[in-house]
Order: sequence, then structure tokens, then C-alpha cells
Amino acid sequence: MKLGGWTVGAAAFVFAAGCSKAPTPMTDAERAALADSVSQVATRWLTSLATQPTVEKFYSQFVRGNDLVHAQYGMIFPTYDSLMTVASAFFKPLTSLNVTFAQKRLTVLDRDVVVMTTMVTGTMKDSAGKETPMQLAWTAAWHRTPDGWKVAADHESMAPPAPTPAKPARR
Repeated sequence: MKLGGWTVGAAAFVFAAGCSKAPTPMTDAERAALADSVSQVATRWLTSLATQPTVEKFYSQFVRGNDLVHAQYGMIFPTYDSLMTVASAFFKPLTSLNVTFAQKRLTVLDRDVVVMTTMVTGTMKDSAGKETPMQLAWTAAWHRTPDGWKVAADHESMAPPAPTPAKPARR
């Protein structure tokens, strides 16, 4: 009887040790594959916006509800719905959005989180035919969800306009 107790105790200890085992570290190949996966998803998504730059399509790669945090130009939007209110007005007049990623850098934090930092450069055109160049820095935390890679948090910013040269004083 005493031996049975020890056996059960030892089995419980082995089982608990196996359950609390830390995940194995990722190899460089695994990190590269995860970074490539997110890069491909992000590039396909950006390319799909060229001819259909709707707010719904743009934010299709973002998590919904309270799981999203977006920051831009000194403001924080703490939920998906708070962001959609402002973003809808911005996207309404757009007819095309031809942008690409430049200087893209991906950092794999774990098997389910990859951070991408990039410059988004290109042009956008409104319904009046006015084409506007754009360049902004964008950092996005991509999270693996049951629906694939989605942006869970992001931040975008544009450089301030170049200063206007001072006019020489008249004599």
C-alpha cells in the first residue's frame, strides 16, 4: 500500500513537471518562416487596397472589439469601433490607394506575435481626381488568431512638413 502511494506521487510529479515545461526556443529558421508569413499577409493585404480602398477592406486585417489599440498623430483609439468612426470619414472620398512598404523590418516576439515596422509610401486619389503623395512610418503588432494574422496594435505617424524658407528682408 505504501509503495502504491509513492508510485502515484511520483507519477503526479512527473506529469506536473511535463505540463510546466517551458516551450522550446525557436530556431532561426522558424523565426524567418514566421516573419515571412506575416510579410506575405501584409503585402497581399496592402496590394488588395489599390483598387478598393474602403474602410472595411483596410481594417479587415485588424482584430475587432476591445482587442485593438491604434495610435496616430498624438491620439489613441482604444477600440476597433472608436477607430472606425474617424477612419470612415478619411476613406469615404478615396478611389485609389497605391502604396508599398519600404524599409520593412519584422521582429518575431514569439510564435503568435510578430512586430512589423515599415515606411508606407505611395499615393492616394480622391473622387475629385486629386492625387496626394503619402509617406508614413507604421509599426504593427501582428497576432496569430484563428482567422490568421491580424493587427492587434499599431501606430502611424508622418514627418512634419519641411519648413518654408524665410523670405529675404527687403532693403
